[in-house]
Amino acid sequence: MSTQINQNILKNFIINNLGINKLTQKEALKYDVDRKEFKEIDTDENNYATLNEVLDDDKLYEQFATMYVEYRDNKANEKDAEKEKEEEIKVKDKNEAGV
Repeated sequence: MSTQINQNILKNFIINNLGINKLTQKEALKYDVDRKEFKEIDTDENNYATLNEVLDDDKLYEQFATMYVEYRDNKANEKDAEKEKEEEIKVKDKNEAGV
């Protein structure tokens, strides 16, 4: 990924949109984190990784950054679709009103 995303933005995205404040092994599997990769970041073997540990790993940083970009793009597309619908309604209303 060529664009760097601020770690605080990624942390907020992970906490607010994924609903996690640490990555457990179960959640790691849910987000397609390789078991070996999880073991590498879980250095104290407490069966979870803090968000700092996750984002300090280049591969996981890129994975979650990609998820963030996809989420952000989807939200932008939803807003664009809403604006299009609003414009269509305005045009339809004008046409029906005979303007």
